[in-house]
Amino acid sequence: MSEQTLLSQARTLHDLIPGEAWRSLTALPHRSHTAGQTLLRQGEAGTHVLALIQGLVKVVRRSVDGRDKLLSFRGPGEVLGEVAVQDGNARLADVLTLTKCKVASVPAAAFRDLVRQYDLTETLNRLALSRLREQTEAGEGDLDQRLAATLLRLMALSGGHSFRLTRLELAQHLGVGRGTVSEALRRLEPGCVRAGRTSIEVVDEHWLLRTLQRRASTRRASRRPETSGRAVR
Repeated sequence: MSEQTLLSQARTLHDLIPGEAWRSLTALPHRSHTAGQTLLRQGEAGTHVLALIQGLVKVVRRSVDGRDKLLSFRGPGEVLGEVAVQDGNARLADVLTLTKCKVASVPAAAFRDLVRQYDLTETLNRLALSRLREQTEAGEGDLDQRLAATLLRLMALSGGHSFRLTRLELAQHLGVGRGTVSEALRRLEPGCVRAGRTSIEVVDEHWLLRTLQRRASTRRASRRPETSGRAVR
């Protein structure tokens, strides 16, 4: 299976639950937010979840030593803040808008009722594991390939080619230094990406896909069992 196919199979909660369940989540009055606003704060109680109807957000966790780790990006069709609502503990990360966003706020009790009504516990567990896999893969392997995967995922989430994103934010997501990300972006310029101070534009997505296909080929080769020239008796 190609990396392009794997990316196209990335699912949101909207994709995984019945249509009437999503309509119930988004039935409450919508609220609009401009780019750069904090929607949920790390350490606060899980009093509600947010159904993301429009826009792009980032999920950022601050460590005890004050360093930020950009865990993931989320787009339309996602629910935000559900972990704290489900386990009753404090929120694990901030959620901040990268673009103009539209959300519906769902009280914790209403969300838990909906999970029971539509038997969504297993679906939410699978979605959480998928997010964990995404976060793990963002920090492992060849940097150019991880950068390509991140940019393609942002395209899939936003439906566009240009993102309000800094080198520092990419570095926080990929687990490297800002200078290292700048070097990787320079390797892609000018034919593949254009990187400004606060924005990234994908010029040639096919190059990014070819980079990921090389990663898929490498993974398949690494999984092949070693064989010797001696016949097995």
